[in-house]
Amino acid sequence: MLFKNLTLKKNVVLQVSLAEVHLPVVMGHRDADEILVQPLKDQLAAAGLGTVMDSNIQKISPDQVGGVTLYLGLTDASRDGLQTVARMLEHLAAPCGSSIRLSEGVSDPLIFGRAEGLELSIDRRLTTSEKARQAFSKVCHDALSNEAVSRGWTQVQDRTLFFFYGNDLATMRDSLMRVLENHPKYQGAMLRRMA
Repeated sequence: MLFKNLTLKKNVVLQVSLAEVHLPVVMGHRDADEILVQPLKDQLAAAGLGTVMDSNIQKISPDQVGGVTLYLGLTDASRDGLQTVARMLEHLAAPCGSSIRLSEGVSDPLIFGRAEGLELSIDRRLTTSEKARQAFSKVCHDALSNEAVSRGWTQVQDRTLFFFYGNDLATMRDSLMRVLENHPKYQGAMLRRMA
């Protein structure tokens, strides 16, 4: 869903229930607020279901996100309301193992998410400049077509890691390997499923 020029009403007070969403998403340089928080905030507002009140980003390293927690104020805290929020997040490529629960509830969390993560690792020397990273990203984007979304890149020791999420890991892996094996510069790339 795309919401353009969504303007929230001022001085409106809503009765909300607090909920927490945990997304075990691994990300590189991409901005979690831009690709997760703001789109969900827009969807919730458009549907009249509440808002994202805050977010917390768990870092694996200074340049790598290992999870995102969203704090929501929901106008519909029923199981159906939570499932609607879960579907919105699945549309934003929420990974398998994501969860939502009411902050003050004692019930089990609702587990959701369909996207599987794939980490692509390549020799850092091949991606030292921004132009080289963009060229490699374009090769990956073309290979994956509409099968996956990119969650950015980071550099670790002598490797550059790129992160992709999609609903069919085998198809993503096959599409990338087919293109990378035929590209003389990128034949040393390695793929790894992310938990």
